[in-house]
Amino acid sequence: MHSQMKMNNFETYYKTKFREDLHRFFSTIPDESRFHLKQVHDGYTVQFNRLTRDCEHLDFLTQDNKVNFGIALFYTVLTDMVCYSQFRDQYEKFRGLTLYPKFIGNCLSSCHYHHDPMVIFRAMNFSSKRVINPRSSDWLNFREKFNEAIPTMKEETLDFFDKYLTEIDGNEFWKRCRLEFPVVEIERS
Repeated sequence: MHSQMKMNNFETYYKTKFREDLHRFFSTIPDESRFHLKQVHDGYTVQFNRLTRDCEHLDFLTQDNKVNFGIALFYTVLTDMVCYSQFRDQYEKFRGLTLYPKFIGNCLSSCHYHHDPMVIFRAMNFSSKRVINPRSSDWLNFREKFNEAIPTMKEETLDFFDKYLTEIDGNEFWKRCRLEFPVVEIERS
């Protein structure tokens, strides 16, 4: 029942439950999907369909924790992508320290393409079996919590580079991450 605990505060969720929930999520996914990219032997992959309402991989989470999980996963995938694309000379060291998952498309046609982390939010509100109305109680609203998460994730990012990867300036890295945020959210924060 501990994982059903309601955690409205993103920082509390991220620092106490996210890693456990991420492991639990991956434990429900078959190996061929969880380790889909052959060139990434040491890391997990998250395929779009595994986050949708059509699958039951996130059913162990409360509604609030689904929102927290989605936002934490967004930042995790974003951080990995920013390091790979903009700090490639340090990526192998970063990858060895984090083993962050890759967010990819579905088989057969897009499973070797990395998705923009923003697509995580779309995936978590998607169902091919029914239309989920944005005004319904089961719609996952990421907007407010996304803004709440910014200070926590900035602190985590700066702390990580200060402690483990001093070759990269944490403030510069965070600026590059911010450039990838949704425009609406940047204007509000």
